[in-house]
Amino acid sequence: RSYSMATAPHQVDPNKPQVELHVRHMPGGKFTDHVFSAMKEKEILRVEGPFGSFFLRDNSAGPVLFLASGTGFAPIKAILEHMTHTGNQRKVFLYWGALRPLAASLHRGTLAYCAAHPNVSYVPVVSDALPEDVWEGKRGLALNQMLQDHPDMSSYQLYACGVPAMVHAAHAQCVGKAPLPQDSFSAHAFTSLKHKTAQ
Repeated sequence: RSYSMATAPHQVDPNKPQVELHVRHMPGGKFTDHVFSAMKEKEILRVEGPFGSFFLRDNSAGPVLFLASGTGFAPIKAILEHMTHTGNQRKVFLYWGALRPLAASLHRGTLAYCAAHPNVSYVPVVSDALPEDVWEGKRGLALNQMLQDHPDMSSYQLYACGVPAMVHAAHAQCVGKAPLPQDSFSAHAFTSLKHKTAQ
């Protein structure tokens, strides 16, 4: 299984290697069913990586758009923390979408991070809140909210991470239309085994 790391490069200690992953339970998923119901502390797993190309490009000083769905926030969290570590003060707009209100700890942590870093704006968006959910924030799709707030992305870089449908929609609706340049779009789509076998 492939997961994006929520660990920033500067946080890796070669003497005590560890990595933070954000894993969503996929009911019926062979691996996540085990993680959420049977995995024990000190269980041995074989891990390889990193292999990805989802990192902040430094060929621009312009503003950055981060678009995440669900656990797609993981690598964006790592990039934000590394930007802080390196003193990067580029203007950042983070749009984080979820079906239901976001995990309280991560949501509160992101609010606190933004309060301490005024160059970062955070817009959480919930698409399928239930009547019993307490949510006073934006509703709908994070992509639509981002497009509404930033109709001209010509000077931006956009980083999209999460479910394939959101990533593909972001590319289709932003590149050349917003008009976001093709080389200013970076993405990491979470492709599950279900998605792979359907292709």
